[in-house]
Amino acid sequence: MATNPNTTRAGWASRAAIALALVALAVALAGCGGSSSSSSGTTTSKASHAMAGIAPPEWAANTNGWPAHNYDLSNTRATTNTDIDATNVAQLKPAWRFKLPYVGLFGAYASNPIVLDGVVYIQDPDSDVYALSQQTGAVMWKHIYKSPTPSGGPNGLALGYGKLFGATESSAFALDAKTGKQLWLHKLTNNKNEGIDMAPQLYDNKVLISTIPGSSTNFYHPGALGIVYSLKADSGKTIWKFNTVKGGYKLFGHPEVNSGGGLWYPPSVDSNGRVFIGVANPAPYPGTPKFPNGSSRPGPDLYTDSLVALDGATGKLLWFHQVTPHDIRDYDFQVAPILRSQTTDGTETQTVIGAGKSGKVVAVRAGNGQQLWTRNVGVHKFDSGPFSLKKAVCYEPGELGGVETPMAASGNLIFVPWVDLCFNTTATAIKNTNFNGGTGGLAAIDSATGKIAWQNHLPSPAYGAATVANDVVFTATLAGKIYAFDTKTGKALWTTTAPAGVNAFPAVTKDMLIIGAGASSPAIKKPQNEIVAYSLNAPAGGATTQAAPATGSGSSGNAGSASTKGVSIQVKGGEFFFRLSTKSTAKPGKVTFVFKNIGHVQHDFKIAGKQTPLLQPGKTAKLVVTFKKKGKYPYLCTVPGHAEAGMKGTFTVR
Repeated sequence: MATNPNTTRAGWASRAAIALALVALAVALAGCGGSSSSSSGTTTSKASHAMAGIAPPEWAANTNGWPAHNYDLSNTRATTNTDIDATNVAQLKPAWRFKLPYVGLFGAYASNPIVLDGVVYIQDPDSDVYALSQQTGAVMWKHIYKSPTPSGGPNGLALGYGKLFGATESSAFALDAKTGKQLWLHKLTNNKNEGIDMAPQLYDNKVLISTIPGSSTNFYHPGALGIVYSLKADSGKTIWKFNTVKGGYKLFGHPEVNSGGGLWYPPSVDSNGRVFIGVANPAPYPGTPKFPNGSSRPGPDLYTDSLVALDGATGKLLWFHQVTPHDIRDYDFQVAPILRSQTTDGTETQTVIGAGKSGKVVAVRAGNGQQLWTRNVGVHKFDSGPFSLKKAVCYEPGELGGVETPMAASGNLIFVPWVDLCFNTTATAIKNTNFNGGTGGLAAIDSATGKIAWQNHLPSPAYGAATVANDVVFTATLAGKIYAFDTKTGKALWTTTAPAGVNAFPAVTKDMLIIGAGASSPAIKKPQNEIVAYSLNAPAGGATTQAAPATGSGSSGNAGSASTKGVSIQVKGGEFFFRLSTKSTAKPGKVTFVFKNIGHVQHDFKIAGKQTPLLQPGKTAKLVVTFKKKGKYPYLCTVPGHAEAGMKGTFTVR
């Protein structure tokens, strides 16, 4: 495939029309066949630049957290700043659980937590944002948008420059990271048939985000496409934009039929400020009765199914490498590109490694896009060429197969999760879809040569990405199984069953693996949609469960209290308020506060240096306080973030 100057997973768009597909956050971008090798050598991650220089300053200060969707600007999804390794990974136990309140087309969670400064930030498929205590899972604040993402994920958040960035179905936003207050909101979509379904990337005080050709009501509607935006982090103002469809809204000559492009995952950014994106597929696919086999869009359909390099300051196209020209199989090349630096024949080479739903992993030179090698993973059959007009064939990887979710990189290895799932198709339509079928696996590939070092086949589709902690690589499946393997040998080290199917990705911290489980799976009869924190230091009593607050933006209720000596005051606390049974005054003397937690997460009540125990929802405790002097006595909930969100007030002794 030629590499010339000239973006991901738009395939999920069509899946939005098939409601039982609660399966995977399908994200894919594809690669062209063939394999050319370079001689192997030393490989090192260039992730270090992501923690300094052009990366947000918070990242370098939180390397033992999970500061970005894929950990760093190189998208390596690998950390050595954790105590988790091959010797102790089997000790991971649930420490807390957070019940997810919203279920979308593809489940209750299809993203990656961000963890900084002891706070876990998540965004559900309704675009709602929650800040949780890393130690307890308790809600610190929330911001409710009620804006369903186009395909239920992979959406998500990015934190830097004091702000938390994300998107609704149509707009990018910035929140205050400490309070959840919205700082700016800017609409990016150009029509009702376009949306946003990705986590942003941050660099050099900029926010990278892309639209896609789909909304929460339809996908691949004619005339829809994806555009990449670079925004100012402080204001949201557009700096530059790049149309992932060459020619823009001309859409390959038939805008009344065609659509395509866009990004599903965060780009990578190198130390020179170059931005590397993986672009999604064109549509319609495989075709229509009038235009079989994509004949409404003859030609390669640039820049779909491609790796693309842009100037991060201007958005100017530097080069592109198309993996699947004229795609009729929904072969997005959407997975977040990984940056590597490796020594080949004694020369250091900067490489970009991408993958997508074609089941191809492709390495190219970062400087010019020249292909170095290509490697197929999983099962491949009828994966190229036109389809028959009448006779359906089961092609594989199918539109929910191949490499759907992010890869990871550590040492000289790239870790690639894959899905084997075929779809029966003619030249004009997909005839049937088995969303609950298929198998999967995890492969370790030498990043210099493309040779497979080891691979493990799994009995369920691997939609849980790859994530590395020291010498351990994690992945997870739609059957709700979480696996840990030795990075060097592929030896199984640990497995556990999540409370639901998994099509989300974990964050790794100093002693925790935090992952969302919220997908429908025939393997789990009574799923519980939850974020689960598995810890090396889980409490002996087992995991505590936190529930999301009732929908709404959270309010500060007026507190009341007793006004007489010796009286009993009823106190009710919920997210995020206290209500007292009488006025907030009393005379000096003894006052008994009877506190009941009417919320959905743990709360307590503290006043005058005394406090109740931390109470589970529905529980009650008494607090007896003797006020000897007149004055004002503040009261609050001591759970981090709750007082700031409204659980506080002043009790007056007159």
